[in-house]
Amino acid sequence: MKIVLMQPYFFPYIGYFTLIRHSDVFVVFDTAQYIRRGWVHRNRIVGSNGEPIYINASVVKAPQNTPIHQIELSSTLNWKQEILNKIKVYKNIAPHYPEVYPLIEDSINHPASSLSDLNLHALTRICDYLEVPYNFVRLSELEIDFNDVRHPDDWGLKISQYYKADTYINAPGGQEFYSKEKYKKNDIEMLFYKTKLAAYDQKLPVFHPALSIIDVMMFNTKKEIRQMIDDFEVL
Repeated sequence: MKIVLMQPYFFPYIGYFTLIRHSDVFVVFDTAQYIRRGWVHRNRIVGSNGEPIYINASVVKAPQNTPIHQIELSSTLNWKQEILNKIKVYKNIAPHYPEVYPLIEDSINHPASSLSDLNLHALTRICDYLEVPYNFVRLSELEIDFNDVRHPDDWGLKISQYYKADTYINAPGGQEFYSKEKYKKNDIEMLFYKTKLAAYDQKLPVFHPALSIIDVMMFNTKKEIRQMIDDFEVL
């Protein structure tokens, strides 16, 4: 069994979907501390000037140590329409705008009160569209004792042991925090999947890699996106 542990990102880049597609159980790390400058509430698309810009979900201000699943969405600002207005930049240049925009509109306007719920709804809708299975479970709903966790890589180890998994998969950014040897001693293989981020036609002079999956879907067919998701190297 292959396990992945990741925070619930906001319309993440394509590498996130490599982890979804190639795991048996995708554990949503919604108990992690919410970080204001992370990728849980924001991502990037192409702006009207052809340069990357941020789209942001507006959230209610919370104490610094608040876990992600307790972060509430703002109901006082018109941030949803602001995001949709930014996405309309694709209307006259992206071949798949007619089918992708309604999907994003539905995801953004989902009546969720929490950021985590909104993100999981969006991820589910996108995976359904791409025909990529998304077998997720929220960490906040699992009964696992984490009292003896001392290091960042202990979380994944405990979850792998809970599921009796033989493989734990992580994004390449986790290499500095995870010990392959620690996992090996517990009969668990630790792998890092690095998606190759192949260039595609963004109708721009310069290609901007690692933008939100929104950008990828606007310019590529479902089949092409699945091929991109499967184009990775194991570290």
